[in-house]
Amino acid sequence: MLNIPPIKSTSYPKLRSCIDDCIQSVAEWLGKDSKGMYGDAWQLSFEERHSPDQPLIDRVAIPRISREYLSAYHGLQFSYIQRKEPAMDKDFMLDMLESRFSLGMPVLVGFDSYDCPWCLAYRKLHTSHACLAVGLDRSGNRIYLTDAFYGRTLEAVDFDAFEPACHFYALFGLSQPSLSLSNWRQALHHTLAKPLRQVQPLQVADHLRAYADTYLETGITTEHPAEYSSYFLLSANTIPISRIRYSLFLRTLADAPDAPGLSGFADGYQHMGEQWNVVNQFMIKVMCSGNKFAQRVKIHKKMHELIKLEGQLLLELVNMAAQIEQVQ
Repeated sequence: MLNIPPIKSTSYPKLRSCIDDCIQSVAEWLGKDSKGMYGDAWQLSFEERHSPDQPLIDRVAIPRISREYLSAYHGLQFSYIQRKEPAMDKDFMLDMLESRFSLGMPVLVGFDSYDCPWCLAYRKLHTSHACLAVGLDRSGNRIYLTDAFYGRTLEAVDFDAFEPACHFYALFGLSQPSLSLSNWRQALHHTLAKPLRQVQPLQVADHLRAYADTYLETGITTEHPAEYSSYFLLSANTIPISRIRYSLFLRTLADAPDAPGLSGFADGYQHMGEQWNVVNQFMIKVMCSGNKFAQRVKIHKKMHELIKLEGQLLLELVNMAAQIEQVQ
């Protein structure tokens, strides 16, 4: 049994990711950090509509945590594996878990929270959740889970009940870090001037404005608003969560003794995350009260205020990164 204390990735109960919590728990257990994986959390794009009935929020694309940065900055490797043949075989799964535990490494397991008794979505909503598998009693047919998101230190679960609900897992490994967050100049330039994804920093505000303007035009319509609210909130929370993530990244850089003003930028992105969360709550209220245009106008105005502030923050960071490059 691996004794891994459950560590929450942020102090916000509803603005956290269960996967982030798992990674942070493993990182701290190994004496490492994980905040470098948020280096491209500033990104956001609003995609073209793929079908006439595609929900508005599904057109917002935000990068997952950066496994590249996690490895480069912290020496912690992390790989997703979707369960398909042969991983769908029960004995394959048991053998894999035993093998990883024998190496002293946990396994992140993703499953349908509809089947998880301690999840809020239990028997209510089909959605994905993730825990750390830290032990296995094969003879007793039990798997032991640590759930940082819900603050569960150890849960013994019947493997036959758990296994059909598990649809992906992730493996951890160690490598030699090649970069350091203590060199804040290099890290800021690396993550802003050479982004891993296609969206460039100065394009983010345009994508956010397209999202806001589309919301003003169409609103959120559904035949069953109360039922849809849970799905919308789960999806829409990726916006505030990503802003909180980037705040944590900047705050880590700000710990360097010679980092000028980065804590102010971290505060700014934290504020963005909190305010986008408020916007999401109002969008749900408007949806449930009839999707009235006059109400959408008020939310649209607030969205543009936030977009202006976020655009200014990111522009100043880009200018700082550019000045660093010129000096170097």
